[in-house]
Amino acid sequence: MIGPRGSRRVAALRDALQAQGAAEARLLAYETLLAEPSMLETAAEGCTQVKLESPGEAPALHAALVRSGWESEGAAGPPPGVVVHGELAWQHYWFAGFARLLEAVPSRLPYLNAPRDLLAMSDKFDCQQRLLRAGANIPALFGTVESYDALRGRIRESGCERVFLKSRYGSCGAGVLAYARHADGREVAYGSAQLEGGRVFNSLRQRRYSRNDEIARLVDALAAQGAYAEQWIPKPRTPGLSGERFDARIVAFDGRARQRVARSSAGALSNLHLGNRRGPLHDWLGDASMAAATDIVERAARAFTRSRMIGFDLIVRGTRCWLLEANGFGDLLPGLLHEGRTTYEDQAASHA
Repeated sequence: MIGPRGSRRVAALRDALQAQGAAEARLLAYETLLAEPSMLETAAEGCTQVKLESPGEAPALHAALVRSGWESEGAAGPPPGVVVHGELAWQHYWFAGFARLLEAVPSRLPYLNAPRDLLAMSDKFDCQQRLLRAGANIPALFGTVESYDALRGRIRESGCERVFLKSRYGSCGAGVLAYARHADGREVAYGSAQLEGGRVFNSLRQRRYSRNDEIARLVDALAAQGAYAEQWIPKPRTPGLSGERFDARIVAFDGRARQRVARSSAGALSNLHLGNRRGPLHDWLGDASMAAATDIVERAARAFTRSRMIGFDLIVRGTRCWLLEANGFGDLLPGLLHEGRTTYEDQAASHA
């Protein structure tokens, strides 16, 4: 495994391997790999599987990837400043640094998810276009957004006045805004991002913005790191929970839909780390809708033929589905079972 030092994801897979009686996984820290990407070939000698874990939740690693990305982009201007806890900054440089690393590692190892697939899924805008080319139904894409004025232009061009502004290189709902413009010129935006002294921070509480100047500053700050706009698809109402709506996370393993969960929220964002609740997806959807969701996930998984494990987020209304995201690190769902196994136990069982 390649992961950050102290990663809870690494610990979860190691625990699953131990429970299955499989050999203990070797760990190569991203921090070490950054210094010499070619060493992965030697470290992985004799391994039947190599897993590139999420590089998240590791501030020092994030800073190193940002610095590497800044250098690979030409090192123009002063180097990126220090990112404090909870801050969303330099995401475009982070992606450039991550891309630089994944393009440097050996390509012929037996990866759980291939580096190029992980890179494709880490660019959310390119990933959505790839899913569209593969025949998956996605929310309408309105292009990249470089500023608040550009967002307003995209809305005028599309005729759609309810959009999601998404961070191109973000994760876990970071930098996502649900934006609506009314005919009388009023605007409203919802999200977990907040501005403090011109810097963007992620909050665990969803916020509502209604002042035009505040929305403009926030959009400008997010767009500077890479953003795009897509159609805001209304989520279905959560059965028995007044005022809440839900979407779904379904994990595909070896091309088959496995662990699945509903994510219910009273706000626009349904990410579970924001305090939203899990729900029984099949019970809330019913057989026909669940079959439609399973079908689109398994078809979408075929767009990444070199990846065994992918988490998909989607909205299901009746038998119509919209894919919101493919996540090559989408297996962090503690305790969620399918046929008695968690996502990590699926991975461990394939090597027992």
